[in-house]
Amino acid sequence: MGDGTSDPGVERAVLRIAITGNMGSGKSSLANLLAERGAQVVDADALARQLLASDETLRRALANAFGADLLDSSGLLRRDLLAERAFANDAARQQLDELIREPLEKLLFRSLEEAAETNRVVILDAPLLFEWRIEARFDVVIVVTSSPQRALQRLQRRGVSAEQARRRRSTQFPQKQQVELADIVIDNDQDLTHLAAQADKAWALIQDRIQGRDVGSE
Repeated sequence: MGDGTSDPGVERAVLRIAITGNMGSGKSSLANLLAERGAQVVDADALARQLLASDETLRRALANAFGADLLDSSGLLRRDLLAERAFANDAARQQLDELIREPLEKLLFRSLEEAAETNRVVILDAPLLFEWRIEARFDVVIVVTSSPQRALQRLQRRGVSAEQARRRRSTQFPQKQQVELADIVIDNDQDLTHLAAQADKAWALIQDRIQGRDVGSE
């Protein structure tokens, strides 16, 4: 099985892939499995945390919008409190999106460009792919699906209450519509062994796409 790395001296096609799915679907687990097979993964949630930690102007704007107590005594953001308030209603969620989307989107695509310098398969683990309407900027869209019951079990293991999970999932792009827009659909209602087998199949398809691009560019 080939890896995703590229020879810096040879110009080769790069495949940009987005993985998405509703909360608790297991999209990050799939991204990690594909990283083990050779892909370079850019984690949107991790970059959002990085942005909030490093951008003081953004933190102050969020505090102005959602309450001064959002910042602790060190000026750092209390992300749990931000999530509680931002997901309270549609207006609050839209306000959060207006503040964070532009700087985060720039950071995401800059990170993808950097990853593509050393890897031919770059993946964005993107919870808000369809909500932000950026799916057309990717060569392959993978949607990870899961039943609400299984997703809730995973979220509760991470300390998310049933009410918090219900509220956040209700704001996300409907799973049925995600599936209709996907190039590859991964069902994650079983265990990690089952998911790993599907990751193998997805990786084989990705390798076929890469090879097809190489042939087309000759």
